[in-house]
Amino acid sequence: MKFLNLRYEFDWGIPFREPFLGWLITGVKLTLLIAAVTAVTSLLLGTLLAIMRVSRFKLLNIPAKIYVETVRNIPGLFWLLFFYFVFPQLLPFGLTDILNQYSHYSIVAGILGLTVDNSAYVSDIVRTGIIGIPRGHIEAAVSTGLNRLQQIRYVILPEAFRTILPPLGTRMIHNFKNSSLCMAIATPELTWATQQVESITFRGLEVTFLATIFYIGLSMIMAMIIIRLERRWKIDMTSITSMRE
Repeated sequence: MKFLNLRYEFDWGIPFREPFLGWLITGVKLTLLIAAVTAVTSLLLGTLLAIMRVSRFKLLNIPAKIYVETVRNIPGLFWLLFFYFVFPQLLPFGLTDILNQYSHYSIVAGILGLTVDNSAYVSDIVRTGIIGIPRGHIEAAVSTGLNRLQQIRYVILPEAFRTILPPLGTRMIHNFKNSSLCMAIATPELTWATQQVESITFRGLEVTFLATIFYIGLSMIMAMIIIRLERRWKIDMTSITSMRE
């Protein structure tokens, strides 16, 4: 009785042949673009939500809490599918046609979905940093004559971000890896490109290995940058504290 030969013969030339190489390069570019844009947009939205959640005004506090609790309890993939399939249908007729005909709308939908998903978690992290600021620091800011917006800009947010940098950085790395979810809405990012190569060549191990190395490598680089920033800011805060004393 003969057994099937299941030995896999690697062909490392596949990822470097056209059109596969072009797909992978485009996938890397889009992955970096989506990760960078959503990092900025979710940080801005999450910070705004955090400020609203610590506000004493219920008109600001309650909607922010509802938003965060709703988003956190829904899988991130849902928001990608929502913005890709449902959101255009909710717009006036003319805008719906424009979005449906826009060839890069899957990228826009991916950015919107990841922004909504990540902003809720960023809001929790920033809020933790804000409420962790010693009361005396805020009172000192008030005594100098700063209004509420100036307190937030010059005292509260700078001090909060110094303390939350490690968890915030970890969240941004997670958001970078979540960019692979955009494959579900046919965004031609790196994971989508690897699947396309596999579906044509039936050899997915080579491109998947290279994609994995890319994700691991960039995640480690981001982690090292965060560690260096944390050490630098820690030294700055130590020197400032010693000068005050």
